[in-house]
Order: sequence, then C-alpha cells, then structure tokens
Amino acid sequence: MSLLRSSLLRANLLAIPRPITRSIRFSSSTTEPTILPRLQNDLKLALRAKNKPTLNVIRALQAEIINASKTAKPITTDGALYALIQKQIKASSTAIEEFQAAKRDDLVEKEQGQLDVLRKYAGEIPTVEAGELDIIIGDIAAQLEEGKRTFGSIMGKVMGALKGRPHDVEYVTSKIQELVGKK
Repeated sequence: MSLLRSSLLRANLLAIPRPITRSIRFSSSTTEPTILPRLQNDLKLALRAKNKPTLNVIRALQAEIINASKTAKPITTDGALYALIQKQIKASSTAIEEFQAAKRDDLVEKEQGQLDVLRKYAGEIPTVEAGELDIIIGDIAAQLEEGKRTFGSIMGKVMGALKGRPHDVEYVTSKIQELVGKK
C-alpha cells in the first residue's frame, strides 16, 4: 500500500505545473563573510613570504576575533570585521602620530606598513555607499519631529537601520552633525 501511495503522490506532484520562483537578496546582513575565511590562508602566505607587516596584522586580527568570540558579540560577519579593522586603523594612525612626535622614524615606518595592510583588508569589504547613507539619514531625520532631532536620536535610528552592514561611521557622524547643525 505504501509503495502505491508514494508512486501516486509522486505522479500527482509531477503532474501539477508549478511556477519557478527565485528570490534575489540584494542587501542583507546575513551575507557570507568574504574576508574571515581567508585570513588563515593569508597567514600561511605571509609566513611563506616572510612578510612581517602582513603577518603581524593578521595575527592581531585573529587574536581580536578569538577574544571577541568569548564575549556576547562574536565576530562572524564582514560588518563586525570591518568595525574591528576600522578600530585597528584608528589606533594605528594614533600610534603613527605619537611616533612622529617622538621622532621615532623606525616605528613610524613599521606602523605605516601595518596600516597599509589594514587599509587593504578594509577596502576589500563591500560597504554601504555614501549615497545610500545620505538617503537613510535624510529619511530618518524627516520622520522625527523638529524638537526631537538630536544627534543621539538620529544616530540611534541610523545604526539600527544599518545593523550588521559595514559602513563608514565617521561619514555617518559628520552627516548627522551637519544635519543637526542646520536646524
């Protein structure tokens, strides 16, 4: 009986014409990470090439990723990795300024090499375009009442809209400050 039932079901399912539906996801926060899986392979290549700046940067990134995995917010997406890389870039830029003030050209050169590697990785991660950021900021500011258009309220809603998507925080901050300053 079960053999007969399964063959009838198969015959009925195959006989019904069904439209083929395909969904395309344009911009989503659940995209597969592109840089994270590649870091281990890049580490091996840097070891073979004896490329010290790249080696130091990748090891530092992996250490930060491992430390973050022990917290409530592990780094699993390119958005989180982009934020980490931006944090490292900012720290490295500050270190370069301090080394220049101390006239330590050897350390400036070393840190500059690491900064170049970090910028290369940051450039490979697809981010939200400036035009799209302008539209999001403008829409959110238009939704808020005139009295409630403060930097904090707009920034909170913008960050909620961009959650999980890599974006330039400094650009968003400057645009919101311009918008709030216009009033």
